[in-house]
Formats: sequence, structure tokens, C-alpha cells
Amino acid sequence: MKRIFMILTIAMGLFANEFDLDPKNGAIENITMLKQTGIFDVKLNDNTPITGLDYDEESKKFLIATLKLELYTMDENLKGINGYLKSTKDWIIQMEDAVSACFYNGSIGMMSYNKTYQFFKHAPKQSEDEANKAWRYLLKGYEDYTLDFKDRYYTIRAKQQYILSWDYSKFYKEFFIATVPDDIKPSWSVASFSDSDNMLSTEFIPSLDETLAVKKDRNLDDYYITGMDASGEFIYLLSKQYSSILKLDLRTRKIIKAYGFSGLNDAHALAIKDGKFYIASKENGANKIAVFE
Repeated sequence: MKRIFMILTIAMGLFANEFDLDPKNGAIENITMLKQTGIFDVKLNDNTPITGLDYDEESKKFLIATLKLELYTMDENLKGINGYLKSTKDWIIQMEDAVSACFYNGSIGMMSYNKTYQFFKHAPKQSEDEANKAWRYLLKGYEDYTLDFKDRYYTIRAKQQYILSWDYSKFYKEFFIATVPDDIKPSWSVASFSDSDNMLSTEFIPSLDETLAVKKDRNLDDYYITGMDASGEFIYLLSKQYSSILKLDLRTRKIIKAYGFSGLNDAHALAIKDGKFYIASKENGANKIAVFE
């Protein structure tokens, strides 16, 4: 089960040589190459790999998740840490390593590759008794945060597949995930869940729009989605394979545009701010975020 093992270790960059990082080798011919306009170190409490990234336009804050179930809120320049917590794995529903981060309705959330997710509310004025209760599910940050809700998504098509990406769409009022292929299912799919009851709304395999030039006998199967961002009516899917960002039109369920980038060896989280793509990657042992436009 080589593919599954890759999922568990992708964030640490152990399989960098397993991926083709050249955007030109993907299925799509007419890709739009992005220009890197900046790259910088992200200073966290330690060197745990960043696996999730999100940006909230209203609060002007970034949210970062790390592999070890940590959440950081940072300012819009990713220079200062505003908040921090570290979750346990085994309270109520089993979490595994965190692979994604998401803002939702004033709460901050993380998801593990087994589709279990949890959201926390900032509660800096809670009583000592409330903080002691929060210690059940928070190893760090229990003085300032409390659990909002925790659950697991249940899928049909993707029941035997893991996920590395997740985001909430204010436009559709739904959460989205994308799976990664494995030895059992060589293709990947996208699923959405209503924010009213967290139940499955749609689940589908994206196709390629007719306006794209597609290479003979090629399809989307070997793209490997490690991050996503819901922006307006579209979903942007980050693929470590072929260093690409795929623009998904949810109305047609088709990829309508493909962007390529270069210079990153372990791209695994995506956020959009001011029309620019922010991509997190572990480079030479350090957490980096590169900006492309």
C-alpha cells in the first residue's frame, strides 16, 4: 500500500522524489505559469511541518495547522502569532495527524486525513473551571480556547480514501474536501457537506473542460491534491504532482483552468489573499510560504 504510506508521510517531505514537480508534464497543455513574487520563513513554536493554511478576509488573519494537531492564528503578514493551541488525538472521536486548516463562523478548525475535524472558539475570559475542562481535549491553549464542535465526514465514493485538503465556502455555505488516489482507487474525487447538518451533499470525480488542451490518453487521475482554497464560486485545488493549481467550476464540476508554479519541493497547503496564491512547503527542513501571482 505504497500510496497510503505516502499520505501519512507527505507533509514531512520524505517522498519528494516520488513526485514529478514539472507542471509541463501534467495532462493539461495550456497551463498558465505563475510568477513567484516572494518566499519567507514562517516562525512557529518549533519546526513541525505546516500542513494546513487558510486566510480570513474579515479578520485579516491567517490560520496555520501543523502535522502535530496545532493551530496558529497569525497576522496578515504572517509575522506575528496571535493565538496558539495544540489538540489531543483521542477525545470523543479519534483524530490522526492534521492535514488542513479552516476558518468557519468565528471558529478555527483542523482536519486529519481520516476526515475527522474539530473547531475551537477563542475564549480568553473563561473561568478556571472551564479551562480545566478544556484540558481534556487541549494539551496547550486550554486557557484561551474551548471546543466548539467535533465530528467526522462520512462519504460514499471516497470511503476508502484519505484526504489532505479541506475548506469552507461562504458562497455555497458548504465544506469541501478532495481525496488522494491510492492502490484501491486510482482516481480522486471532491465532496461537499452542508454547514447546516454536516451531511454529505455531493460527491463527484471532476472532469476536464472542453476548452482545455488535454494530452492524448491523459486525465486528472495522477494529480495529487494536497491543499485547497474556496474562493467565491470556485475551488482552487493544489496538486503537489506537477506543481499545479486546478481551478474547479462547481456548477459544471469541471476543471476550467490550470496554473503551474516552480521552486517548491513539498507544496502541501494553499490560501488565497488579495488574488495571490500563498503556498506552504517544507524546504531544506524549514517551513516556508511562497507567494505566486
